[in-house]
Amino acid sequence: MNSTNINIINKSLQKIFIILLFILCSLSAFSQEQNTTTENKKNPTSTPIKFEFKQKKDDSYSYISTVDEDVYVNNYLNHHSQIINRISSKVINAAADGEGFIFANYMTTDDSVTNWSGKHLMWGEETSSVFARKKTGELTIPDDIYMPTVRNVPVFPDRAIELGEKWTAEGKEVQDVRKAFKMNKALIFPFKANYQYVKDETKDNTVLNVITVDYNFSYTSTEEERISGSTLAKSTGFSKQILYWDNKKGILDHYTEQFQIKITDIYGTVYIFQGSANAEITEYKSLNNEASLQAIQNFVDELQLENISVKQSEKGLTISLDNIQFEPDSNVLLNSEKQKLQQIASILSKYSNDLLITGHCADRGTPAARQLLSEQRAESVATYLEKLGVRDEYHIFTQGKGSKEPVASNSTEEGRAKNRRVEITIMD
Repeated sequence: MNSTNINIINKSLQKIFIILLFILCSLSAFSQEQNTTTENKKNPTSTPIKFEFKQKKDDSYSYISTVDEDVYVNNYLNHHSQIINRISSKVINAAADGEGFIFANYMTTDDSVTNWSGKHLMWGEETSSVFARKKTGELTIPDDIYMPTVRNVPVFPDRAIELGEKWTAEGKEVQDVRKAFKMNKALIFPFKANYQYVKDETKDNTVLNVITVDYNFSYTSTEEERISGSTLAKSTGFSKQILYWDNKKGILDHYTEQFQIKITDIYGTVYIFQGSANAEITEYKSLNNEASLQAIQNFVDELQLENISVKQSEKGLTISLDNIQFEPDSNVLLNSEKQKLQQIASILSKYSNDLLITGHCADRGTPAARQLLSEQRAESVATYLEKLGVRDEYHIFTQGKGSKEPVASNSTEEGRAKNRRVEITIMD
């Protein structure tokens, strides 16, 4: 299998944060086992806790997960990947019994990570889904939707759990390897996850309940799949995770994971994906509404900023720096634009939402040159905002649009000036 197919497998198996899990789905009932451990006996006065998701309409969260993995082919290291996933979710409705109905959007970067390239995260492929989640964590999502890749983790018993206690629950693994192994549908197979509530920790004056979870999975292709042309023979793997649960808010605060996925094809070639992952939550307030737009427009007016417009957009509330000035044919910001960004930074610092910086060009030069320049100019703005302390590198994303999205005619200098712009989106 060539390197292109290896990359296809790699993208298919990217471990989109267990809280994908936050989004998880489950179509199977969970089983429970109690197992009091020595730790229980050491903490006889600990109060049992009933873990559950707390969901109310318009709750909004985003998770940033970082995946570091090594890819081996027949036991030889092929390459290392560092992948960033952003998962944003919003409770669009909530029932009286605690069930929430959630819209989630997933974005995966294309290996553009600050630690490697010195650049900010390039906005990558997106997908979205809508699902229902019970307060115990069980989700309902169709099997023809392949995100998230891990489903029904975490799931909690519908009762209080003592410190040290164990339980199990059924989960599912999804591997969309259709293209790489000539399959008609993605692999979806069950596993049994083992949980234990091990201890409590305090972070920023917040008590977090530490829960371990591990599971193994295995899938062997069927004769029917092989007859239809599939080249996959077997897929096995494991995951070991530590969850840091905020039961006061009813959400996962952060997590760490060690994992391995081993795929063997019918020719005997073995592909191994192994590494670690971690993720954190950002609680934010959606600003993509008329009231927030007017509030930010008022800030812009008070600061007397010129060539700045504010609008609602698909991904959030967007501040557009029209006719932004760089040194000729470069991505080097003029000092006057840096001063303008300093003032905009005072607005952005009022909010905790992630930022997406989008560069645009006028219709001059070749398409490739325009695309590159738009990406470079978005990166310049992102770098300066990070330098000002507005966000760290994991909460600023960039993208370039070249000249594909003009807002004015390119036949006049005035129109071209409007099209030479950088947009800062305060993301939902």
